[in-house]
Amino acid sequence: MDWWLELSLPVRLIVLFLVGVTLAGQLNRAIYRWTWHPLNRDPWTPPLEGAPPRQWYDRIPVFGWLTISRESALHPTAYWVQPLLIELGMGFFLAWFYHFSITGGQLPQVIGVSPDALVLHGFFLRFSVLVALMVIATFIDFDTRIIPDQVTVPGLLLGLLLCAWLPQSALPIPEPPLFYQTGFERHVDPSFQVVAAPMLATTPAPWYEPYNGPWGLGLGLLLVSLWWLAIAPKIVWLRGSFNKAIRIWVGSFRRYALNWFYLGLLLLLWVLVGAVWLWCGTVSWQAVLTGLLGMGFGGMLIWLVRIAAGVAMGKEAMGFGDVTLMAMIGVYVGWQPVTVIFFLAPCIACVFAVIRWLMTGDAYLAFGPYLCMATLAVILGWGHFWQQYGPILQLGGWLPALFLSLPLVLGVMLAIWGWIKWNLIYRE
Repeated sequence: MDWWLELSLPVRLIVLFLVGVTLAGQLNRAIYRWTWHPLNRDPWTPPLEGAPPRQWYDRIPVFGWLTISRESALHPTAYWVQPLLIELGMGFFLAWFYHFSITGGQLPQVIGVSPDALVLHGFFLRFSVLVALMVIATFIDFDTRIIPDQVTVPGLLLGLLLCAWLPQSALPIPEPPLFYQTGFERHVDPSFQVVAAPMLATTPAPWYEPYNGPWGLGLGLLLVSLWWLAIAPKIVWLRGSFNKAIRIWVGSFRRYALNWFYLGLLLLLWVLVGAVWLWCGTVSWQAVLTGLLGMGFGGMLIWLVRIAAGVAMGKEAMGFGDVTLMAMIGVYVGWQPVTVIFFLAPCIACVFAVIRWLMTGDAYLAFGPYLCMATLAVILGWGHFWQQYGPILQLGGWLPALFLSLPLVLGVMLAIWGWIKWNLIYRE
């Protein structure tokens, strides 16, 4: 890392801009290839029949989209503008986000001592990876209203690896002050300087020591097993009797999930969690378990919203891809920021829904992009969010329980609105 820091800051920013536009070329490739119906639009895939042959310069970032625009007659109008802007935007974002990260833009104001360069660079790497994954998910969801497992499954595994490798790279919080005792009174040590500490699952309380033992290992294995069970392919058939639904579920699970790929994925998860617990030390294990608890809380929160809204509205209100997306985000940010994202995403979505309704008369939106926008807002505004809402975490274990009960409240509200709409508005 020393060789990197020896470079001047302008040189590092230029390098990261070039890395960003090059990386975004592969993000565009994923956007077109991982969608429901793969599209042959990017210069890395064979052209459509009737298109002129691809040239080597078509693969040059940004410039290549100008040359490949010669295929416009075979694709939607100005199809090349979106991927070109994605590549430029990713280049500028990586350069800007690097400067933001190494200058402590993510730190709450009360922190007086900046972390060392390794921690700041780890923050940049961790959340740059998350942003890249969210770019893919956002544009696929915009286009097809699905979020493929090709994004969320590797993204979650990569997030766990980053937690183990860079455990200090989590969203920063002020380390609790040191106290000294005089009789029955406690006083803050005047020599104490507020430093940054990575946010853990038990923040603001101290780490729960049993999480470091076999009980914590069992919890980690249980969480990855439940996530695997959730994403494993199966048929959920709610029509007919309960016994019939169970038979269909079990039969489809045995047929589609009990194969080498999914059983291998489960084994990989168990090995990863077990290896971190055994050999990577307490700090890495705390970061990984924090990520797993963020995964469980984020995924369960959106899943309960999906179930409650679907029951209240009588139709699917949210795709399961939103559940897996929120679970992936939870690994990177932890459960506490998920509570902010949960409220912020619908506010952003409502603004776009109103604009869409005014322009087209259709207010239906894919929700995944707004989860990604809210996540980015929380990451960039983390210092402000912590200053404003950090004290709420003093509720401790009651806070996640409170949030997991909100989907039930949402379901009741939607059911009441549905009754009003059908019985009081439409009947008039």
